Amino acid sequence: MYALVAEFKIKPDQVETFGRLIDQQARDSVGLEADCHQFDVCQAEDDPARFLLYELYTDKAAFDRHGGAAHTANFRAAVAPMLLERSLRGFHRR
Repeated sequence: MYALVAEFKIKPDQVETFGRLIDQQARDSVGLEADCHQFDVCQAEDDPARFLLYELYTDKAAFDRHGGAAHTANFRAAVAPMLLERSLRGFHRR
């Protein structure tokens, strides 16, 4: 298995819109990608503009396919102007 942990800091006036878009991205990823097993969206209690994602894929190749999916490209384009920070970290299951 391959896990991705991503963190986003969003412009304060874009939090609601980003929330709707990331929730849809999570549904699309799990629903359209057979090798996306989990896509959790979390929002910080002390900073509503900070989101944490936990995604679980069959393997790194599945995550790479996710990156090339049309719904992912559309999501990235839509949220690019909303982002203040973004970090991604991948993990392989031991």
